Amino acid sequence: MNARQLIEEEKLQNILNPRKSNREFKVTIRFQKTLTKNFEKALELARRNPHFMEEGEGDHYKAYASFYPGDVEALHELFELVKERDTTKIFLNNKSIPYVQDLWLFLLWFYRIK
Repeated sequence: MNARQLIEEEKLQNILNPRKSNREFKVTIRFQKTLTKNFEKALELARRNPHFMEEGEGDHYKAYASFYPGDVEALHELFELVKERDTTKIFLNNKSIPYVQDLWLFLLWFYRIK
């Protein structure tokens, strides 16, 4: 099963079991292949993630890494490497949400305060 199929399956489970899905808060970063040194470092970080998925090949390669609130440091580290790219997408519980980068991630950074 490829990354897109896994995401669609997870979306279906969220619809069928809304109580369970509403208790979980997950941010997924999708980034594409680029010819920068940040890409290699970002890919290395993403591959360490237990929720790592990938799809495509060559210039169409996409990497997905999902994070829960307890993983906020790893999320922040990866986000800082890929945030400048126009092709980077951020999803909240596998949904594209308005202002996810400007509002939702900003709220999530409060988990970094100790």
